[in-house]
Amino acid sequence: MVIPPVLKTGTLQEVCGFESHLLRQRPRRSMDRTFGCGPKNCRFESCRGHYIWSMKANIKILNKANIASGKIKSLIPEFYELKNVIENTDDSWHDQESVFDHTQSVISSLEKLFSKARGNLKKILNQKIDKNTRKILLKVSAVFHDIAKKETIVKDKQGFTVCPGHAEAGAEKAKRILNRFDLSEREKRFILDIIGGHIHFHLLLSLENYGNFQRDFPIIKNRYLNSVYPELILLDYADTVNAGIRKTQPKEYRYRMDFYKREIEKLS
Repeated sequence: MVIPPVLKTGTLQEVCGFESHLLRQRPRRSMDRTFGCGPKNCRFESCRGHYIWSMKANIKILNKANIASGKIKSLIPEFYELKNVIENTDDSWHDQESVFDHTQSVISSLEKLFSKARGNLKKILNQKIDKNTRKILLKVSAVFHDIAKKETIVKDKQGFTVCPGHAEAGAEKAKRILNRFDLSEREKRFILDIIGGHIHFHLLLSLENYGNFQRDFPIIKNRYLNSVYPELILLDYADTVNAGIRKTQPKEYRYRMDFYKREIEKLS
């Protein structure tokens, strides 16, 4: 076993290929118990034989800059596998687009929504679920909202793709990933409810499905009204705003976006 030297307070250290969080100085005896190196006890596949940080990761490391730079690839390798998952849907929502690129677009759109949030919606986003705000937990949900598309993607004879059940499967997959982070059980459940529920409005919101939407929308809204309804509306807005149907089906696109804008206004 290789024991690292005592770390200086407030310095960033490279741990298994990604920059960890601020590590506090500890006595050597404590460090011996906390850190270790070797294939038997390292939880990251890309460990280069250095010491590992066995504590839970701070969820704030899941930000756009770290994702784009690849600094956290060793922490969430499942997310970077989405670079090779290419969607080509027959409704032109995705046109030869990787799930990785799509997710980054969603995160950017979500951050724009955050900057415009006002009134009651701003208060909602700043509310804490234990240690983290709802805004932070929503960003985490956005990162993992399509995490199971690798496992669920199906291509037909024409080359078009669908990902049936990806939201529910994503919640199950994300459950394992979230265990790597310093989150309470309540925070994890909050994130998983968003991931698992983000598909509902996508399925309901269609001009062809208008009658069923009028019937089913109140049911779905009441299910989430006292929990993650604001988050579902914001995430689905961000998930739709740059969709390919903006150009190929402008009427459908306006119908969906008008709905989200009305709901966001009500939340504000």
